[in-house]
Amino acid sequence: MTALENARKAAEAAAAKLAEVESAEAAKAAQKASERDARQREKDTEFLSKWESLDAELMEVGSKSAVDAVYEGADPISAIAVFWGARSRRNAVRTHARNAFFRIHGQHPDEGFARELAARDMMIADQLENAIAGAAARHGADLAEALEVEWLVS
Repeated sequence: MTALENARKAAEAAAAKLAEVESAEAAKAAQKASERDARQREKDTEFLSKWESLDAELMEVGSKSAVDAVYEGADPISAIAVFWGARSRRNAVRTHARNAFFRIHGQHPDEGFARELAARDMMIADQLENAIAGAAARHGADLAEALEVEWLVS
């Protein structure tokens, strides 16, 4: 047997061993991917069962209006910032819900499912002006009511 034949046999044996190792690695990678997909499906299913309550919680957090804040003597900027922060987080929850739906079903959900909240301009100056005007109107109405109770005969 010549050196060339020995080299060929060694190369063939090495190629066979390489193919065997690659096949085993591919099988292992496929198994890991399958397990990962199953875990992701479980997480997505659980998330889809909870996303609406998360969205509702965030809506509640951001529900205090700047008018209420000014009326109560609190900082309206904080109320506006909390509102926009909660709105952004709600959109993140909704995007995650749509993505989870797609991962589970392999198709995009209906247009109305977990729809992203429409983009709006913050217009903070306008919101502050409206908050102050609304709170001022409430304070005026409160005083008018108190004056009527005290100074009008019913």
